[in-house]
Amino acid sequence: MKGNTLMPLDETTRRTRGLQRGPRSVQVVESVRAATLSEMARAGYAGMTIDGVAKAAGVNRTTIYRRWPSKAALLAAVVEPLLETYESDPATGSVRGDLLALLLMVRDNAARPEGRAMIEAVRSGAGELGDLLTTVTVRALAPFRRALAGLPDADVVAHLAFYGVVMWDQTHDGPPTDDDCAHLADILLRS
Repeated sequence: MKGNTLMPLDETTRRTRGLQRGPRSVQVVESVRAATLSEMARAGYAGMTIDGVAKAAGVNRTTIYRRWPSKAALLAAVVEPLLETYESDPATGSVRGDLLALLLMVRDNAARPEGRAMIEAVRSGAGELGDLLTTVTVRALAPFRRALAGLPDADVVAHLAFYGVVMWDQTHDGPPTDDDCAHLADILLRS
């Protein structure tokens, strides 16, 4: 600034250049992810607000809106590490072994805070989650489809396997045990 005349902002003098990269950015992302989980645990998906997440993360609302323009986008950031686990196949050497390993992975992922948050959000019935739910379904079912490729009704078996574990606690006193998962795998492969 020179006298009372404002100098125009250019790329070298701009305060914000869009999304930042580097250690501070990683810290912000992790802080926002943790705050999102905390706010969902406190208020549920329907009660979670961008303002609440920003306050809990210790960042400005604009920091959040720049990266995550909606609650669904925040939830997507939270569940991304879970979705990454479905990119690798178990490769146990047998279809049953692969299916069992995947069932156990789904069970374990559903029990993690990120998994519980996703399940709670879906149960809230929020219409804004349609795209995220589609993404989660496609990515989570992919290893099941690969493991079951060539079997009759592989797509149906993949859906039954995944949702059978995710929804297990709706009719039982908790998540499926290792034995429950093994029994489920045997039943699904008999069809």
